[in-house]
Amino acid sequence: MRRTSAAGIGAVVLAVAITACSGSDASSSAAASSSAVVCDAADELRTSLDALSDVQPVEEGTDAVRQAFASVKTDLAQLGTDARDEYADEVDRVQADADAVQTAVDTAQGAPSAQTLGAVASAIDVLLRDARALVDEVRESC
Repeated sequence: MRRTSAAGIGAVVLAVAITACSGSDASSSAAASSSAVVCDAADELRTSLDALSDVQPVEEGTDAVRQAFASVKTDLAQLGTDARDEYADEVDRVQADADAVQTAVDTAQGAPSAQTLGAVASAIDVLLRDARALVDEVRESC
């Protein structure tokens, strides 16, 4: 009977140890997967920011800005969803910058002039600066 009890206790201890180890592996895998998703989202945003920075609003007009800006908005929304828990303030600041670009583009679309297109360029510069800082901060943890 002692052998059966000892074997039973050994089996329980082994099962608990395996469960404990697999639980930490699962949470490690989830954290790594989550981190990879955030890193991928940051990379996507960097790519769309680079494309937006190539647009010259005064020369190319608001249609070119709208096209490049659409990708930035999509990628920013994804990064915001994926990274909001850790970077909420930074995401909010960059979203405010994106809103300012949208307003400037809408204004320039309605009344195109050197002044309104210059305002678009200025708003884009602020967005690029803050969004790149966010991407750099996120990438530090990748």
